[in-house]
Amino acid sequence: MGTGTEDGVEPTTSAPGRLPAAFYRLFSAAVVSGLGDGLRYTALPLLAASISDRPSVVATVTVAGMLPWLLFGLLAGVLADRADRRSLMWITDFTRSLLIAGFALLVATSTMSIWLIAVFAFVIGCAQVMFDTAAGAFLPAVVAPEQLGAANGRLMSAQVLTSQFIGPPIAGLLFAVSVVWLFVIDSIGFLVAAVLVLTLRVARQGPATSGGSVGSDLMDGLRWLNRHRVLRDQSVLYVAMAFVSGALLGVFVLYVKQDLDLGGFGYGLLMACFALGNLVVAPLVPRIRGAVGDRVSLSASVVTVVVTLTALGTLPHPVVAGLALLLFGGAVMNWMVVTVTMRQEMVPDQLLGRVTSTYRMLGFAANPFGALAGGAIATAVGIRSMLLVGAAVVVVSALAFRRGLDSQQILDDEPAG
Repeated sequence: MGTGTEDGVEPTTSAPGRLPAAFYRLFSAAVVSGLGDGLRYTALPLLAASISDRPSVVATVTVAGMLPWLLFGLLAGVLADRADRRSLMWITDFTRSLLIAGFALLVATSTMSIWLIAVFAFVIGCAQVMFDTAAGAFLPAVVAPEQLGAANGRLMSAQVLTSQFIGPPIAGLLFAVSVVWLFVIDSIGFLVAAVLVLTLRVARQGPATSGGSVGSDLMDGLRWLNRHRVLRDQSVLYVAMAFVSGALLGVFVLYVKQDLDLGGFGYGLLMACFALGNLVVAPLVPRIRGAVGDRVSLSASVVTVVVTLTALGTLPHPVVAGLALLLFGGAVMNWMVVTVTMRQEMVPDQLLGRVTSTYRMLGFAANPFGALAGGAIATAVGIRSMLLVGAAVVVVSALAFRRGLDSQQILDDEPAG
């Protein structure tokens, strides 16, 4: 990790409290990429719906976009620990730019099909898995250790702002004007992001793994995580939170319609409350964490999730739902920023890609299974009862794996080597 400017390496330290110049280049790349993600996340379902009005067919596109984390997540972690992470990031963004440009050409010159859109969503999803894994492991090379919390908070708030607030409405407008130009603009955005990452000047990283087989490198990461009781239990709690979040969001549109007696506009406003909670809390997390510590901060997230699910299950009112979604979004964001920062602080650099990808893959697997389970439970006992079951699942998980709320590294908890 460079600390000077020789050989074109930008310093990773700066005046106290100020993030280094290299971070702001990375931040700019994240903003541009987040905007592109917001455009694409909105455009692909719209494009699929313009071809078919069958829900199961349109959902194929969404499923295709989720599959890469399940199929490719662990391998991406190995690659992020074997190769130079900055190179992986800019090459991935450049590849995404080319793929999206090619898709724009197909939209302009050929008849679209659901399967073509699904294949495109899957391939772009694979690239996103690679970029996100490398980026999560790369940040400690850009900022000083004491700046990780602030850096993560700013990056995550920027991604929420661009992908959930700015990108979708712009995509809706562009889709109505020109679908082709929507994807052209998306392609240009990723090209700009690739250039920004390429021009980052940090010390080049060599291969961090043992040089053995992919399978052995993968198992090294899994064994390390399994031996570290704090992070292992934290990953189990993350699975429980993601499972319950998937259950909530999977049936929330029906809750809004049946229990709150609201239409599509009301649903949109309530989902905006969730995103707003994400956005407001993200930059505040480092201060909260510094004031109360990891255990209290993470425990507060768990308690807030339980309280909001209970409120939704027992007090079906639009105002209560709005406040609950706002707090739920804030609790989820607080959990994400704190746990990401803890991993970056605790995990050895040579294992960070694999541990990060394992953690995220577990969450991406739990989310859709939670949606399926939530739908089944809601069908059997009702949506409001299902929400109370979700609250109970979080409580039981937190009690059973409470070490995941701790940040203290006791010697017998630390993995050898």
